[in-house]
Amino acid sequence: MDPLKAAWDATPAPHRTITDLQGIIRKHTSPVLKRIRTQMIIEAIGYVAFLLVYYDFFDGDKKPFYLNALLVFSVACMLANNVIGYRMATHPGEENNLLDHMRQKLRAIRIYAAWAICTKVLGFAGVMTFLLAGIQWNGSKYATLFALALIMAMQVYANWKIWRGRIKHIRQTVEELSR
Repeated sequence: MDPLKAAWDATPAPHRTITDLQGIIRKHTSPVLKRIRTQMIIEAIGYVAFLLVYYDFFDGDKKPFYLNALLVFSVACMLANNVIGYRMATHPGEENNLLDHMRQKLRAIRIYAAWAICTKVLGFAGVMTFLLAGIQWNGSKYATLFALALIMAMQVYANWKIWRGRIKHIRQTVEELSR
């Protein structure tokens, strides 16, 4: 373990001035922000493509207006979720005090985590309601619906665990800074 620690300590760290770091923040050129932006763009293209073809491909013209409206609203909620998350990541806040900033971020992330999980569930439910409307139900189709609901529940649980871990990490940081 000591040779590994010595190698780590000997590795030169890139030197960046405060001005360089502020420029990176202002320009939003962080690699993490680039990945978030790329994911958001890909998902937005997918959602928009789905909305462009659903009317013909999924018989939207044969379904009632309220189901079409529900589908569009569900997809819009999922898009809004992405935009809100990206805005949270790109706007670090105006606090000069690191501890106050971290407390503010912790509150915002708790709210956003609940929002993100709820919009995903409601969005998925809206899309599935649209797609499953008008189906003649039998035993195998109910089993498929149960499997889809189970998969969604597992995804919600995994998403909740991820958010819980992030929140716990930030809360621990706040507690360490408070000492």
